[in-house]
Amino acid sequence: MNYKRIWCFIAPVCIIVLMIFVAEVTGEKEIIFPEIAAIAVGMFMAPKRSWQTSKVRVLILIIISAVLGLGISILLPFPLWIKMALGFFICQFILAYSGTGFAPLISATVLPVLLGTRSMVYLMAAIVLTSLIILVRVLFEKLGLKEYEQFQTVDYPDIKDYKNITAKIVIGTLCIYTALKFNFRFMVAPPMLVAFTEFMNRDNKTRRTPVKAVILVTLCALCGTASRYVICSKLGLGLTIAAFAAIVLIAVILERFKLYMPPAAALGILAMLIPESMIIIYPIQIFAGMILLMGIAILYNDVDIRNLIEGSRKHSFE
Repeated sequence: MNYKRIWCFIAPVCIIVLMIFVAEVTGEKEIIFPEIAAIAVGMFMAPKRSWQTSKVRVLILIIISAVLGLGISILLPFPLWIKMALGFFICQFILAYSGTGFAPLISATVLPVLLGTRSMVYLMAAIVLTSLIILVRVLFEKLGLKEYEQFQTVDYPDIKDYKNITAKIVIGTLCIYTALKFNFRFMVAPPMLVAFTEFMNRDNKTRRTPVKAVILVTLCALCGTASRYVICSKLGLGLTIAAFAAIVLIAVILERFKLYMPPAAALGILAMLIPESMIIIYPIQIFAGMILLMGIAILYNDVDIRNLIEGSRKHSFE
């Protein structure tokens, strides 16, 4: 690993540890924004930027999405599954017409809804931490540690894209309803919805290695829960130390797998926010959710259902 890769490894670790440290010192858990881990991995660890977007649009989209999520959480008196589905629905169109591929905006909206956040601290933390990542990225480009990447606006959706968006919304809503009904809410945790959105894209490469992706995400979630359980619950040490251990392990796993999935890092850090009673079952829910969502994406995009049906009919008549 050359010195450039080392600095790109260090940057996400430092930013995430700083976030957790400030949250722990102030007692404001709303400061913990797991998607910061995803953005940091996408901006620094990935050989090329993980999304087709510009730095300015990243910040604007995070602000819009965080405000939307807080608004839904505070103002709407609906059941949780409806509020989460509504946030997911709106975000699909924000993403489609943002001119970018910046799917983490979904998590910025759905996270405060899932957690019932009502504090403006969440919004301020999202803005400050995203700004910090952008500033460090600019510095890295100036120092030659990362290459400047020209942004090209993503085309607005065509008819095929509308079909894909509709499928995402319908399937996503059904998954949200079912997961919450059976108290498996982390199967549709915000980073999982981000991953599902990306899996459903026609040009997504992760679907080519589904087993590898499922194992990677599950390991990252396990790193987060194991670090918190051992360091906080068993040893009685601070959350900052647990987060440091988790993100270092996650960074090593991403580097070893050579599969830089930003939602995987976010799921590892989300483990710092979940109720202590859910620590053991959290990775199991993530594993189940990954199998379900990846399976749906593969069936929708890569399997010709009509040929399967016709083949089944032909076989039944023979």
